[in-house]
Order: sequence, then C-alpha cells, then structure tokens
Amino acid sequence: MSDPLTTTDTFFHGKVTIRQLKKGYRFAVDSPILAAYLPRSTRPALEVGCGVGVISLLALKLKKFPTVTGIEIQESLYRLAVDNAAANGMAARFHVVRGDFTRIHAGIANVQTIFCNPPFFKAGQGHVSPDPSIRLARFEIALDLPGLLRGCAACLAPRGRLYLVFPFSRREELLETAAACGLYAATYRPVQPFADSKPDRLLMRLGKTDGRCSRERPLVLFRDRGVYTPEMERILAGE
Repeated sequence: MSDPLTTTDTFFHGKVTIRQLKKGYRFAVDSPILAAYLPRSTRPALEVGCGVGVISLLALKLKKFPTVTGIEIQESLYRLAVDNAAANGMAARFHVVRGDFTRIHAGIANVQTIFCNPPFFKAGQGHVSPDPSIRLARFEIALDLPGLLRGCAACLAPRGRLYLVFPFSRREELLETAAACGLYAATYRPVQPFADSKPDRLLMRLGKTDGRCSRERPLVLFRDRGVYTPEMERILAGE
C-alpha cells in the first residue's frame, strides 16, 4: 500500500529509488551535483544532515565510498533514510544515526571525507517556512555555519576533506568562517543555471592545510530553458 504522505522518485534512470515527504523538505539538484563532485575513496565517509539519504545513496551507487554514515536530526527524515537504504539494498553500507551533530560530533574522529548540503539561509533571513522539515533543512536553526564547520574540523583526519554545496553569495562568509575553524578552501566550482548566468551556488572542497584555492570551470545546469547541458545529463544519469 502506498503512503499518502510520501512520494517515490528515482535517480540514475531508475537505479536508485528515493521515498520523500510529499509536503515538507524535498531534495533538489544540489543532491546529484554534490554526489558527483565527491571523490572516490577506500575509506568510509560521513554525511552531516543526510535528510532522506539521497546524496549518500547516490554516492554509494557511484562507488565513491565503501560505506557512509549519515547523521540526521529530524525523526521523519531519519526513518525515511533508513527505509531508502533498505529499499536500495544498501542497508549494510549506509548507516543512519539520528542525532544533533553539534552534540555528537565529539565522539567522531579521523574521518577522511565529510560531505554536507547545509542550510542555505540564516535564521530570520527572508520567509521562514512554517513546515518544520523545511525550516530545519533550509534555515540555520538547529545547525549554523560556525557550528557545522567547527564540528567537521574536529571530526576530520589531518588530511581529511570536507565537501559542501553552498550559496555563491555567501562564499566570502564561508571562507572566513572556515578559516576561523581551522579549515581552508582547496578548490571550488561555481554552479550557474545558464552559460551566461551568474553563479547561484558553489561546490567547495576544504581541508586543514592553508594554501592557494583554485577555481574550477563552472558547472552549467541548462543549455536552454528546461534542457540540461550534456554534463548535467551525465550527472543525472549517474555516468
């Protein structure tokens, strides 16, 4: 029997199936582009704020990591993440923990790869959604940028890396806050809707070594309205 409160959606031409809330926080293009940006590693990875598990499950399908641990504070999203892992045959590779990252990160150490699609907006910025799942996922209420970066810095191995997708308009704030937490940008890739558009988000890799940050060529989502670029088509196909 179908659940009237959720919808079932697919990625990678049906190879990954995701159940998510019909009304509430729903994944967007940030999930597949961050999954594609992640490196391949032979060591386990950690996702902070995994939601219903989209990014982790896509990364596992792409064979980026042997296993991923996801941390999620919201009960409804945590339960969906557990169900989605089982539905995709990845329950043994995707371990979901329900908890507040700011409270439990002290028990985590020497992680090689951490990734996160953090809240994009500060609390009180613009219209704060009355829906609790959207409010916590999109606004810095349960987890703000300094808290995220401090926690990740504490969890990372000396040569570990943190990967984020974040608003381009907050790039300088991200760099300054990261540096105050002992993290430094190594590379970033602007993401823009069209070739002639300004970037609206970015993909960034940070580590504990202070050095020169290189800018990669932009990721362009659409070549025409409603028509993805060839690179985005490959990303959405899991290629």
